[in-house]
Amino acid sequence: MEITAIELHEFTFELKNVGTAGGIPVHQVYDPGNTIEPAGLVVTIRASDGTEGHYRSITYGELMTKHVEMAAENVLLGRSPLEREAIWQDLWRAFRHTDHFGLGPIDIALWDLAGNYYDETVSKLLGGSRREIPAYASTFFMDDADGGLDSPKAYAEFARTCLERGYPGYKIHGYPGGDVDTDIEICRAVGEAVGDEMDLMLDPASGYETYREALRVGRVLDEYDFYWYEDPMADTGQSINASKNLTRELETPLLGLEHVRTGPYGRADHIAAEAVEMVRADVHQDGGITGCLKIATVAEAFGLDVEFHLGGPATLHCLSAIRNTNYFEHSLVHPQDIDWMNQQGFVDPPERLTADGTIPVPEGPGLGVDIDWQFIDDRREDHTVIS
Repeated sequence: MEITAIELHEFTFELKNVGTAGGIPVHQVYDPGNTIEPAGLVVTIRASDGTEGHYRSITYGELMTKHVEMAAENVLLGRSPLEREAIWQDLWRAFRHTDHFGLGPIDIALWDLAGNYYDETVSKLLGGSRREIPAYASTFFMDDADGGLDSPKAYAEFARTCLERGYPGYKIHGYPGGDVDTDIEICRAVGEAVGDEMDLMLDPASGYETYREALRVGRVLDEYDFYWYEDPMADTGQSINASKNLTRELETPLLGLEHVRTGPYGRADHIAAEAVEMVRADVHQDGGITGCLKIATVAEAFGLDVEFHLGGPATLHCLSAIRNTNYFEHSLVHPQDIDWMNQQGFVDPPERLTADGTIPVPEGPGLGVDIDWQFIDDRREDHTVIS
């Protein structure tokens, strides 16, 4: 059996009542009446016996498209689709100049193909045992709209709503681009409202300009016993020295490296330098399921936890097989129940919150989800077959 074709389906998502803030496309906010249409991608890998595997993107579809096209003819065609580790190693080297954005989509599609070939879930192929993963509510960024997350009080009220829905954790995305005084007010309001009942997290998304700003916010998180403090500095977590100083000064665990594309190797360097206390991994951007298993193993060897960024079915299958992890990021959530990208493009939405605050791992061969081809066709931008 060998890979005979790679198919790319480029489309757009439709995010109604959503806009962006702070000049950064990934700072999404509630914006009534506005619609944005981010790029999406489905990668299909087809084998000579007819078996297929699929990956559906959440973010950066346009970047992933170019990388997959680069790899298709040079690395993939004619290879056995079951030789995932060898393909991963070849692609890691091939994408070394381009932040490895094409590696995740290819690896996940190959895992889906393997599950379809063996008629097993990816979770079982990984040796997974958990069937449901605890989820935290991951909010949109602060907005200025009525009925939105327009004040510290609104964040606190929404935290109570999420608690009633069953979420055991609540993560704050505060002022877009980072504003220390506003974020402190939000954290205090949420801490006073639900701090004794939920695990609380803050993600400034690398928004604070100076070390003193990050330290000032972190000391407030210590007061309310936050579960983690995520990527606060504008250096995006690149500076080992700055991060090490924060871990020494603060009690709240520092979660880092969401914005660093160095895979398991860079994680090992930061962990060894005591610059992080919890590690981010992302199946979409950190080398797929194979890459994230490597990151989780590195963290486990150092006695640290790994927490996954973004959602999707591949994340759920991966989490089912990892011991040193705690939560699934259910994002992005908002008081207005916006139809987020994670749920679009599938026949059945894969992220269903139970009354116990968990997300079930999809069942069925491969990733256990079906692509909504009608949705893809209706919003198609381009279609490429490399064979």
